[in-house]
Amino acid sequence: MSVQKPLDPSEPVHLSPRYLAASPPAEHRQHVVDLAQAHGWSLDTGPYTSTATSPCEKITIRHDRAAEGLGPHLTISARTGPGAPDRWRADVAGATPVEFLTSLTATIAHGLQADADHLIYGIGDGGEPDLFELHLDERWEMTDGLGLVGFQSVDGLAALMGRPPGSGGPPLQGDENIVWHAFAVTPALGPMWGISFTYETPPFVVNAVLNQVLSPEPLVRPAALARHPDLAHLVTAHPITPAAGQPPRSGPGLPPQMPGSPHQPRTR
Repeated sequence: MSVQKPLDPSEPVHLSPRYLAASPPAEHRQHVVDLAQAHGWSLDTGPYTSTATSPCEKITIRHDRAAEGLGPHLTISARTGPGAPDRWRADVAGATPVEFLTSLTATIAHGLQADADHLIYGIGDGGEPDLFELHLDERWEMTDGLGLVGFQSVDGLAALMGRPPGSGGPPLQGDENIVWHAFAVTPALGPMWGISFTYETPPFVVNAVLNQVLSPEPLVRPAALARHPDLAHLVTAHPITPAAGQPPRSGPGLPPQMPGSPHQPRTR
C-alpha cells in the first residue's frame, strides 16, 4: 500500500473550489499595507485600523480589526474628492480568499491610473468595457426569485446574488444600496465570507470579483497556507501538475445600468 508523501509547506499546491480557499482577516489587513507601499498611497495605521488612501484622495481602503467576525471589516470607498460622500462602495467580510481581494484592488488601482473619471463616475473610456461577460461552466446554476437574480454553485456553498434597480426584492445584506453580493456558506463555518457592491460601482470593478469567484481554475498557494482546518474535507489540495482544462462557457453581454447584471448562460 502506497503512502502519500507529506507536502512541503513551501510547495505550491492547487486549491479547489477556489471559493472555499479561506484567508484570515489578518491577510486582508496586510494586503492593505502592501498595496499602499506598492502604489505609493498614504497609509494611516492605528491600534485597530489600517487605511490606505490614493494620492488624489478619491479612493480609500480601510481595514477595521474591531469589526472582524461582526460584519464587513474592509471597506473600499470611491468619492468625488476629499470629504465627499461615497459614490460607490465595496465591503469585504469574513475569510474572503485574499486572491479575490487582490484582483479587486489591482483593478481599482489600475483604473485610477488609467482614467479616474471612468473609475469614479463611469464616464470616459478608461480602456475598460462597460459591457462584459460572466464566464460560467456547468458548476453554476442560475437562480431567481423574490426580486433577486444570480447564480449558485451546484454544491450549494457559494452564490452571487444581484438586486436589479427598482427591484421590490429584499435588500441584500439589509442595505438598499447594495446591488451585488458574492458569498460562501459552509456547514462548519456558517457564513464564510462575503463581498458586496453598491449601485454606481463600475461594471469592470464588479467583474474583477465575480469572475474570480466563477472561475473553474484552482487557486495556487504554498501548502502551508492551503486550507482552513474546518474545510479540509471540502477543499481539494494537490501538488501542481499539468492538466488540461475545459474552456468556460460565457454568458451574454451585461448592461451597464446594473453592474454585472446576470443573464442565462449560453454556450459559445
